[in-house]
Amino acid sequence: MAFLELRTPRDMLNKAEREYERLRTNFNIDNVFNYFVTANHIRDYIMKTDSAKQVLIDSFFTDQDMKDCRDLCDKAKHLKLTKRLDPQTHKWSGCIGGAPIGVLPIGGDGEWELWSNDRVVNIEQLAERVLTKWREFFETHGL
Repeated sequence: MAFLELRTPRDMLNKAEREYERLRTNFNIDNVFNYFVTANHIRDYIMKTDSAKQVLIDSFFTDQDMKDCRDLCDKAKHLKLTKRLDPQTHKWSGCIGGAPIGVLPIGGDGEWELWSNDRVVNIEQLAERVLTKWREFFETHGL
């Protein structure tokens, strides 16, 4: 039984597209949460509908951006990751003293980052890359 109108992997991809547009238009915690949870769970719809072989999905999720998407989703839902490295997030503020000089324009909305191991990942750029990769996966595998 489908949840409301979300029945297929394509429905979830379309939802991720809508969430991404909301995120781009208004970059706030609600839209970040909704986007990464949706983008990560496209995988579940593919698996439950047998739309692609498990080996293809597993291979796709070896990509670092997809792992980061999964980590942001799971961290948002569960607060702390216990089965793998628990990444941190950080928001640089655009106010005076809120970020190192030259990182952000004064009065800007700020910038969010994922800190994992020695990597620093811009969350807004990650969202765009994840959506691009999902689109390519769907095109490549005829979904």
